[in-house]
Amino acid sequence: MSVGVWKPGGDAKSRVVDPALLSRFSELANGLAGVVDAGMLDTAGLANENWVMTVGPTAWEGARAVDSDTAISLTRLFTLVEEQVSGWEAGNKSPVIPLVKILKERGDFEADLRKWIKSNTKNRYLPNGSAL
Repeated sequence: MSVGVWKPGGDAKSRVVDPALLSRFSELANGLAGVVDAGMLDTAGLANENWVMTVGPTAWEGARAVDSDTAISLTRLFTLVEEQVSGWEAGNKSPVIPLVKILKERGDFEADLRKWIKSNTKNRYLPNGSAL
């Protein structure tokens, strides 16, 4: 018998946002009307998936497979979720940052989206991440 070390919440840093989970978030994002609450996350079966907010940028590599419209919808969703739902705070690990990076690489990150993000968050790291 061996004894391991218990880590509360599991090892979030080694987790990856798989395509099925990304699809569930995309479905919620596509029906978004500017307000997100815990009940919406619960109804979508995503209430316990707040680990995605702090998992870091490498976990979001699967998002490269989604089209730009979906990436924009996800960017809006995660901006609003962090701002409006308790327990979904992200700071400099926000999924918005890698999603914006993907959009920039495609040439699909426009000034209007940047302004929207800035006007809908208090997270000083959005949309571009840490300056360092």
